[in-house]
Amino acid sequence: MEDFIKVDIEGDLYFQGSKLTHDKIVEFFKKLDLEKLDDETFQLKWQHENIAQRINIKPEDTIFVVKDVVKESSEIKLVLNDETLEKLDPGTLEFNGNIPYALVKRGRIKARFNSRAALKLGEAILG
Repeated sequence: MEDFIKVDIEGDLYFQGSKLTHDKIVEFFKKLDLEKLDDETFQLKWQHENIAQRINIKPEDTIFVVKDVVKESSEIKLVLNDETLEKLDPGTLEFNGNIPYALVKRGRIKARFNSRAALKLGEAILG
């Protein structure tokens, strides 16, 4: 059995082969302390009954995926797979082929745009 959470290319979470879909799970992850262990692994940390808990997360590409793009006046905001909303820092935008990436979480972690968000990013920049 896998002892880690997998993040697929679309930003969906899996544990032991089962997709994690419950809203409370997503809410829980938003509140956790995330640490980058290496280029391929992150670790979530939390306390339960005064005991430190940890679980590793292994993304197929990036741990955060931009699922939507919202243009508000002159700002472009990114909706991430943890349901948080972040302002795009255009200086962090980069491309790998035709896939856009940007830094999120106070510029600490790279996020990949899914195809829908990439299209909306183009519309937001041009429109």
